[in-house]
Amino acid sequence: MVQGQRRPIYALALGLAVLMASPPAVRAAEPAGISLWQARWQYVRLVPRDGGGPNLHPSHLGKAEIRSGLAQLKIDPGDGEAVEVLTVEERNFYAEQLVKALAKAGPDQDVVIASIGMRRTVLGLSEPKLSTTRVFVNGDGLNVIVGETMVDAPNDTNTYTKPDSRLISFADGQRSGPAHDGSKWVLKADAAGVVIKRPDWAVVSAAVMAVPEPGSEEDRKQAQTQLNDVRQQVQQLRRQMEDAPPPVAAPPAAPVQAPQIEDRLRALDQLKAKGLITPKEYSAKRQQILDSL
Repeated sequence: MVQGQRRPIYALALGLAVLMASPPAVRAAEPAGISLWQARWQYVRLVPRDGGGPNLHPSHLGKAEIRSGLAQLKIDPGDGEAVEVLTVEERNFYAEQLVKALAKAGPDQDVVIASIGMRRTVLGLSEPKLSTTRVFVNGDGLNVIVGETMVDAPNDTNTYTKPDSRLISFADGQRSGPAHDGSKWVLKADAAGVVIKRPDWAVVSAAVMAVPEPGSEEDRKQAQTQLNDVRQQVQQLRRQMEDAPPPVAAPPAAPVQAPQIEDRLRALDQLKAKGLITPKEYSAKRQQILDSL
């Protein structure tokens, strides 16, 4: 084979070697674990448990329980009023995805989720903000560890400068420590049954998840059920009152006989004559006897 014929072969071999080699930055950003769902920058994955004891997985929580638990969690940014960790739309997304993910997860697997919610800015506008969490269930309840909170989602709407998703990664929550040291924000909760283990780690008890989320369909159903119970109790009391026999009138008091009054007046006069009662006592008692007529 002449030298000119070898060059295409060398070029082909070099090209294959380049294609098979992945740059370190891209490989480091590739997602770990099992992808259950992904769309743009949002994802749901099963990943290896990063420490701690085995989880109570598979777990079969209901959508309403998950929404109720997540609704209790708030973020205090450190320079303003606390806001919900997840928007209503994100909580609905979590409920849909976690029901399936926790049912598939094993004792040594956690669920990591990235979601995008529309958040109000200082100018009253809404911007997409991305948050990530690590979620698992153990004996204490539903554990939520926040990694990223309300960061700017990459802008991939530009026709000419779309970011390469392989070069962008977000930090999921970690049991070993906060994903970002020195973060000013902290988790807070309204319910007494939520334990804040760490500024980025909250545990929601089963009792809290059993209470319907305020304003939800489950909350309205429960309120309607309680109202119906009260109405039934009122109707039952009315029926009992209607069925009860009429009250029996007390017999009139027997009139005091005149001879008895005369005897009492004579006895009172004798007490006065002997000085055993004062004139004031005599007058009061005499009037009392006369009033009994």
